[in-house]
This record gives sequence, structure tokens and C-alpha cells, in this order.
Amino acid sequence: MGVRLARRFVPALWRVACVVAWSLFGLWTALALFYNVPLPPWAATILALAVALLYASAFRERLLVRGRQDTFWRETCRSLAALAVTAAVAIWYFGFITPNPNEDWITPHAKMPHVEVIGDKVHVGNVRNFTWHTATDYTPGYEDRVYDVSALSSMYFVISPIFDLEPAAHVWVCFGFNDGQHVAVSVEARGVKGRPFGLFPSMFRQFQLIYVIGDERDVVGLRGVARKAAVRFYPVRATKEEMRAFFLDVMERAHSLEEHPEFYNLFTNNCLNNITYHIRRLGDRDLPSAVWLVLTGFSDRYAYDYSFIDTNLPFEKAREAYRIDEWMRNTPLDETFSQRLRETLRRQGADKVPD
Repeated sequence: MGVRLARRFVPALWRVACVVAWSLFGLWTALALFYNVPLPPWAATILALAVALLYASAFRERLLVRGRQDTFWRETCRSLAALAVTAAVAIWYFGFITPNPNEDWITPHAKMPHVEVIGDKVHVGNVRNFTWHTATDYTPGYEDRVYDVSALSSMYFVISPIFDLEPAAHVWVCFGFNDGQHVAVSVEARGVKGRPFGLFPSMFRQFQLIYVIGDERDVVGLRGVARKAAVRFYPVRATKEEMRAFFLDVMERAHSLEEHPEFYNLFTNNCLNNITYHIRRLGDRDLPSAVWLVLTGFSDRYAYDYSFIDTNLPFEKAREAYRIDEWMRNTPLDETFSQRLRETLRRQGADKVPD
């Protein structure tokens, strides 16, 4: 019985797998051309549709029609032609499309942070310190600051939903120092003027990666005040040695991006991918499988389950106690923001709120 079922279903499953793989090859090739070929939009559209038509034509006969010996060689040539186009596009896409550091960047991403580590001192140029009124109305500001890693005292994991979609969220980290300084590090798709962020374009080398190093009132305020999104501000369970190693690793990565730009990718090189990359470099943290990290909106649940969030509260209570966006909408984004934020967490019932 089992052998008969296997003989019946294995070929069917193989056929389904071939259909899915063929469709993905065609879709990727068409979209890679559409988003990256240096042609006017109408010409890029025609080229992408031509590739899609080639794949669809070969697919129809080779995968959906059986017993047609008269079309075998013709459809074999079409299939080989489609695969040859994909191979050529892949060579061009991965070998010749490189990040352009001289794009016309949007103002909040106009300056890359400049990082230099000298002993325990981390010198950061272009620390962003914008004052946000709305998502499009802001007062720009960049500063040079020095952070003493020997004074590093706290670390926070921050999460904010995107487009009001619970499974999708932006995540970043914040650090506190004994000298009263606070800094946020947010891994983002670097914006280009006239090229709004989109989910599909972000998978096809349309945006570069940037580590925004900024004042907490800027990076946190942008999400909670300007964009009016939910924001949860969780303390991280880590020793001072782990926080120091994490902070230095983040700064070294920011420095490397200044010299060697990379493309942002919605799935493979996003905010959460990079944070977990730094966590894994600590060497002793158990983390979920990478496939689950695609669902960034559930990352606080994973962080809680894997003891990355430092709290003894049940998860749902922690989500409420460490939520700060409602408070932010009724408070000024001034120089006392970080101190008042932590005082607010304590009033809301957060059990662990390091300075």
C-alpha cells in the first residue's frame, strides 16, 4: 500500500516542485530586469513581459502537456532559451550591479556615520539628531560624539510595526552610558529622492544599507511621534562584556558600510538579520531558525522566549508595560527625552528599566 502511494504521489509532488521552481525563475528574471535595466519604464516593462512570455510558453507545453512528440524539440529550445536568459541576467545582476554611493539621498539618510575606534573611545561623526514634527516636517541636525564603551550600562531592543501590519516591524537597538549619553542604532534601507520604498523593489537592489546612528529622541521619536506607530522599548538581558562586544561589533559594521556599501534586501539583509548577526557573533546565544526571522513583527516574542528580553513579567504584560508610543505623542522630543522615557516605563509597571 505504501509503495503504491509513493509511486502515485512522488511524481505528482515532483511535478508541483518543477512548476513552482519554473515560475520562480521566470518571476525573478522578469523583475530583476524590470527594476534594474537602464531603460525607460515603458521599455523595461516590455522587456520583462517578453521574458515572462518566454517562460510561460515553455511552461505550457513542457510541464502541462503530455504526449506531444511533435513539439518536443521546439519546447526544449524554448526552455533552454529561458534558462539561458536567466543565467545571463544572474551573471549581470550579481556580478555587475554594485552600490552607487553617490545617489541623491533623502535628507534623513544624506550622511553616513563615520566611525573610528580608539581604545575604549568610539568617535562617531554624523550622529543624527533630527527633531521630528511630522514624518515630512523636521529640523535636521548632525553631531560628532564620543562614546566610552567602559561606561556602557544598558541596552534596549526596540520594535515598531510597519504599515500597521503586526507580522512586519522595524527593529533596532539603543544603548545607555553612565555619563548620561544614549544612542540608537537603526539598520535601514537608505532612501533615494524620487524612489519611495516598496516591498518588491527592496528585494531587487534598489536600496542600499545604512546604519543610522542617532540620538534616541530622533530614532525613537520618528516612529512613535512622526509616524504614530506603536513602539515597544524592551531591556536586553546581557552582561556588560556582552553589551560592550555587541556595541563594538555594531560600530565596526557601520564603519565597514562606509567603505564597502551593501544592498538592502527585505529578506536577506534587513534590520533583524543584522541584529541577529551581531548577537550570533557573541557565540553563546541560542536563536531561532533564520526562516522565522522573516516575520520581524514577532521578533519580540522570539526575543522573550529566548531570554533576550530582561523581564520577569508575562509576555503580554511586558508588551503593555514597555510600550511607549502613547506617552510620546504627548511629550516634547527634547534633550531630556531619554531620562523621561525610562521614568515613564517605571510608572507603567516595567519591572526592569536600567538607565
